Amino acid sequence: MTLIIANQAIIMLLLIMVGILAYRLKIVTRDGGKQLSAIVLEIVTPVLVVHAYMDVEYSEKLVVNLLWTFALATVSYIITILGAMLICRKKEGRETAIERFSAIYSNCGFMGIPLASALYGAEGVLYVTAFLTVFFFFSWTHGIMLLTGKGDIKAFVKVLRSPTVIAIAIGLILYFTQIRLPSVLTQTMAYIADLNTPLAMIASGISVAQANIIAALKNSRVYLISLSRLLILPILTMIVCLFCGFISEEVRIVVLLLSAAPSAAMCTLQCQKLGLHDTYASQIFAMTTILSVGTLPLLVKLFSLLLEVVG
Repeated sequence: MTLIIANQAIIMLLLIMVGILAYRLKIVTRDGGKQLSAIVLEIVTPVLVVHAYMDVEYSEKLVVNLLWTFALATVSYIITILGAMLICRKKEGRETAIERFSAIYSNCGFMGIPLASALYGAEGVLYVTAFLTVFFFFSWTHGIMLLTGKGDIKAFVKVLRSPTVIAIAIGLILYFTQIRLPSVLTQTMAYIADLNTPLAMIASGISVAQANIIAALKNSRVYLISLSRLLILPILTMIVCLFCGFISEEVRIVVLLLSAAPSAAMCTLQCQKLGLHDTYASQIFAMTTILSVGTLPLLVKLFSLLLEVVG
């Protein structure tokens, strides 16, 4: 399993480098990168989600696992939020809101779906959709309040109408009713779903290329937030997963992977929208994205070893 994740992480890094190269060679502009991200988020990922629900047979085991994914993801976010508050202390001159948001919320859609799919196929993607639902709830309530200092109910209601959330609802209906769509439609959806990993990673690479990596390397706070996002906070989730032997190992590993993904690109986008320090947010995003290629396989290997000890 660790070898699969390590191999997938290397592939993802190479795809990220393609995005970086495309931006450096001016094949793709900043606006082009945003448009590519929009294609992934609003077309490819929703199609992938629906296709994943159609690609597995209904079983009580999967339903139970989905419910446990919801529960474990919720616990993970509560622990992570509390942990980030302790690590990222408020101090004059610090971008505390950006640091906490970056430490708490991961790029679980872009990075999580390819990894879960590589490990468990369509079943893994199903568990990702449950985690994403919890991510959307927390990030668009607590996350937005963290950055703005106030709630934004309209923004939360708007995200409920987003293509991915709608796709999850459609997928659940198709899964529980076991309605079968025409083969020509499912094959078309399969082709689109296959675009998710390459397009998502190339879009991430374009975002990384826009960050000032040299400045990030000189900023000790970036290292602290990266360490928190990629190791310290995921280890807290890992501890919970270790003592949840009544939950399937597949669910626990998917939740761990999504919890250990790099910082969410959403932070940079929201900072741009709100007029906050988006350059700092992009530096954290870039650093965690690059470092996650090494930390993700490491965490899964550690989890596997500890599982043998705990039994």
